[in-house]
Parts: sequence; C-alpha cells; structure tokens
Amino acid sequence: MANTTTASELVVTKYLSDFFKEYIRNNRFSRYTGTSVNNVITIKEGRKKIEVPLVTRLKGNGVNGSSTLRGNGEAIGNYGFELAPTYYRHAVEFDREELEKPAIDLMKASRPLLLDWAKELTRDHIIDAMMAIHTGSAYVDLKDATEANADAWLVNNSDRVLFGNDTAHGGGTDHSGGLAACVAADDKLTAATVSLAKRMAKTADPHIRPIKTSEDEEWYVMFADPYAFRDLKSNLGTSHQNAMPRSKQNPIWTDGDLVYDGVIIREVPEIADAVDYIDGSNTTLNLLTGGSASDRVAVNFLCGAQALGFGLGQRPRVIVDREYDYQFQPGVAVECKHDIDKAFFNNVQHGMVSVYTNSAKD
Repeated sequence: MANTTTASELVVTKYLSDFFKEYIRNNRFSRYTGTSVNNVITIKEGRKKIEVPLVTRLKGNGVNGSSTLRGNGEAIGNYGFELAPTYYRHAVEFDREELEKPAIDLMKASRPLLLDWAKELTRDHIIDAMMAIHTGSAYVDLKDATEANADAWLVNNSDRVLFGNDTAHGGGTDHSGGLAACVAADDKLTAATVSLAKRMAKTADPHIRPIKTSEDEEWYVMFADPYAFRDLKSNLGTSHQNAMPRSKQNPIWTDGDLVYDGVIIREVPEIADAVDYIDGSNTTLNLLTGGSASDRVAVNFLCGAQALGFGLGQRPRVIVDREYDYQFQPGVAVECKHDIDKAFFNNVQHGMVSVYTNSAKD
C-alpha cells in the first residue's frame, strides 16, 4: 500500500503575526548618566557646540601674620573642553510588494529594532570615550592612537593610570612598558587592585570627586571588562563566601554588581569587544598580546563624578516616511544627535583612573 504524499506547494504554512527579537542588553551606564554634577556621565544639552568649564581649587599657602598679601595671591586655574553634537541616523526600507508577503507587520517591527540600534550606538560611544586619550594637542580614539600618542597621554596622566597592581609599572612614561609589565600571576583585577585604584583617585591632582559622599563614606564606580570582572569575583570569593550566606544577598552568587572598599564594580561585557576591535585595527597598542608579550590586557575604568561629557543635541526619535516613490517604498528611520567624550582639562582626564589588568579570554 502506498501512502499519499502532499505536494509541497499545497502545504499550508502558518505564520505568526508576532515576532521574536534578538536580545539587546540594557545600557550598563544608564544608572550613572544624568544632568547632575554627581553623575559619572554628565549630560549637557545644546544643539551646536557646548563648552564645558572647569575651575580648579586653590593650592597656594597664602600668608600669615603681618606678611603682605598683595602680590602673593593665586591665579584661578580654569580650563574648558568642547562637545560638538552631530547627527547619527539609520533606517529600514521596504516596498509594498514585499510588505504584503509576511503576516507580521514589518513596519511595526522596525521601530524597536531601530531604537535598539540607537541604544547600542550610545553604549559603544561611551566605551570609546572611556578608552580615548589626549596627546597634549589632540583628542584621539584609542583605536587610532600611536605608541607615541599613548606615551604622551601617560605622561600627563601618570597619577591616574594603573598597570596591574603597581603604580611603578610603565614608569609614568612608557605605555607599552606598562602593558608588558601586566604579567598573569600578579596583575589580574583583585580586591587589592580596586583599593589601589581608589587611593589613586583620592590622591590624584586635580582630585577625582566621588559620585556619592556622606560624613564617613566616599563612593566610586568601576566599569570592568568581563574577564577582569571574572577574576575579581574569583578573588573576592573566599572572603565573601565565608562572611555571607550562599544566597541572593551575597554578590558572589548573583549576576549583579560587586561592592568592595567603597567601589561599585559593574561588569560591561562590551568592553571586551572594544579591546578585541582595537587590537584588530591598531596592533601597535597590543592589548591582546601586551601583557608579558603574550597575555591579553583588559582596560577597566574607575570613575568619579563628571568623567564623561554627554553633549545631547537631540533625543532619539523615530521617523516614518510613507511618501517616497508615490507611497510605494515606505521606510522607518531613527535620528539622534550627540557627542560623548571623556572630559579632558589641560590634557588631564578629569574624573577617571584607567586600570589595565591581565585578563585571559576563555
């Protein structure tokens, strides 16, 4: 007996009217972004160029007794850095012939996808800004920097750049030497490294202001490479496991932030992608092979207030265009306008300690 086989063109196909969407991680910086002077990423709104000023503290000794004060005063240190918002746009385009084929509403589906694109763009620009350097004459993305650029940045920022667990690594002048000093055994991200970076932030000149203060507490936040975060979690494991129960109240057993010595450590998985990309596009900096000439070096960012400036020219908006080609080829676009830069005043990064650590990728 032969069973009947249905011809493929006669098979009824059921198409769902809703759709699945690839997971897009929420912006890990959002909690620390806002208009307050206590935000890590400080928003300044303006359609065109925005000049952000800094006035430094007085550091002179003044006079005492009957000494003459006239002529012994002190000039106020004042600097500025510029944000120049520009447009970023993306679109999804169709024609009516194709729109009528699937059961899902592709025009409707495009809106959240475009907003996700804008969200990812903002996140990537924040990471690029955290990695940026200043040569003394120009603001440079790390992917475009030369070794000479990195050395010039290090000279001006030696009190706020840490290679591994020793402030002497790199000697304050040699970026590649600092990377090479990040050896696997000693220079992973540990509790001691977090404390050292915090101490550098508190003693740097100009000072790096904490994001939160109370009578006896000062708080910073560190945005960590995921592999460095893994190393820190392992390093903290013994003390936290012994001190706290194995429950959701113990940060070692959850997937959230770690907290140690007045520092909130937040994992940002996309920092690893940026490290990979920089090494692929700029092999002179050798982040993937810089430590001890063969080991991957991660970059982590211990931040105080106003580490980055977010020049907001326009919040993201979705635009639907149904008129093109006599309404036959509609499209949906997203449009935003911003500039996100690390705050540099007088060639010094204002609110951040850059922490390089040895972090194997596995």
